[in-house]
Parts: sequence; C-alpha cells; structure tokens
Amino acid sequence: MAFLEISGLKKRFGAVDILKGIDLELDKGGFLVLVGPSGCGKSTLLNTIAGLETITSGDIRIDGRDISGLHPSKRDIAMVFQSYALYPNMTVSGNIAFGMEIRGVPKDEREKAIK
Repeated sequence: MAFLEISGLKKRFGAVDILKGIDLELDKGGFLVLVGPSGCGKSTLLNTIAGLETITSGDIRIDGRDISGLHPSKRDIAMVFQSYALYPNMTVSGNIAFGMEIRGVPKDEREKAIK
C-alpha cells in the first residue's frame, strides 16, 4: 500500500476546474516533484494535501487513513513555501527541526531525521 494515495482529486474555484481528477501514489520515503507553468495547479494540489484548501471531490489518504476532511493541524504534514523567509532567524536545519520540536520529537530523533 502506498503511503500517500490521491484518487480522483478535483478542485473547483467557482466555475473553473483547477484539479481535474488527480491520481497518484507515493511510497513512504518517496520523493515527489511537481513541475509546470504558473497557474497549472501545483500549489493548489499541495494546499489540498495539507488541508489549506478543501477539495471538491476525491480522496486523500496517508498511510491508509482518509485525511480529506481533517483540519490541517490534525494531518501531521509540513510545507515549506517557495519563500525561504519563513523563519529567517533560523538555519535550514533549525527550520526543519522546529516542527518536530513542537510535536515533542526527542532531540536525537530530530538530529537523525535532519541528517
């Protein structure tokens, strides 16, 4: 079973279909790259996975669990936006570790994940 499963995902803003039936599977530890021109739906897809945008229809599952209707804080997902200034006073590793620290991940586990 894939770690991230998206099936039939659609997102509509008014009369405009932005995501038109996205299907993808990603194994745990996998790496996904979204490439395309401005306005093609890359950010919308990421925002729906993170729960920052509601979906019009379809399913999003993480580790077999449907997260489509979960609040973003309940999804255990982090996003790094294109602007690197999210936490400009922190190093790259500090930015990565921050979310884990807030969730109570022990320091040795955080350091291992960062390396």
